[in-house]
Amino acid sequence: MKTLNLYLSLIITVSILGSLPILEKITLARMNVTHMLFYRTLSQTIILGIAVWLGTSSLSSGLPLKYTAYALLQGVAVTIMLFFYLTAIKTTDVSIVNPVVAASPVITYLLAVAVLNEPLNIIRLSGVLLVVGGILLILHSR
Repeated sequence: MKTLNLYLSLIITVSILGSLPILEKITLARMNVTHMLFYRTLSQTIILGIAVWLGTSSLSSGLPLKYTAYALLQGVAVTIMLFFYLTAIKTTDVSIVNPVVAASPVITYLLAVAVLNEPLNIIRLSGVLLVVGGILLILHSR
């Protein structure tokens, strides 16, 4: 059952991430990036507020300040990333922007090895290099 939940979670995540750029491009045709970020963040805040209010989630107290700061920095980083990502989506083809953004596993893998001491695995490294190769092919096709 745990594996089924994992696969279901991944399928839902990939489906949403794969379809969002189309909706973003349609929205950005009539809205500027800052307004879109505001409404997107507002909707997330409302949904999470309802989840906490209904008791399906809880806000833990007594968390070390260090981890609270990490969570806040993640919010800042995501906002900055979304601003530049949406600006790119607004100004060029989604089919170019998203594959380039898909290069993020390269950075993730290198940081996971360096910071989290995850093993350097030739199979995973080969997969990361294939991702880079695919991105270069897409960029070259333009």
